[in-house]
Amino acid sequence: MNATTPTPPRVVDLDESATCDQHRYTYTRVVRIGDHRVRVHVRRDNYLMQSHAVAEVLAATMTWTHLAAADAVTWFDATALPGREPVHCATELGPIADTLIQRAAAILLD
Repeated sequence: MNATTPTPPRVVDLDESATCDQHRYTYTRVVRIGDHRVRVHVRRDNYLMQSHAVAEVLAATMTWTHLAAADAVTWFDATALPGREPVHCATELGPIADTLIQRAAAILLD
């Protein structure tokens, strides 16, 4: 890369988990971005109003602080309904988490 092209932030995966049942499925991912720990949690429920996607940063007080969100209306219809057929949570919700991680990096490092 040359001097005019910024280096993309280094994102290091630290942990991830996923759960599924007949009413909802979730995907949680924790990453390190620079000196920051960021947790992204995406929940796809049967109902739009009960679905969410948020990114939080771990504060010095060891509490999670809201950093960014993706309105469920922007991704709800593009994801599979819970309980209808087997869902691989990380595959289904991973792209939403990836977008929030990139937004978190832009917020924290710019």
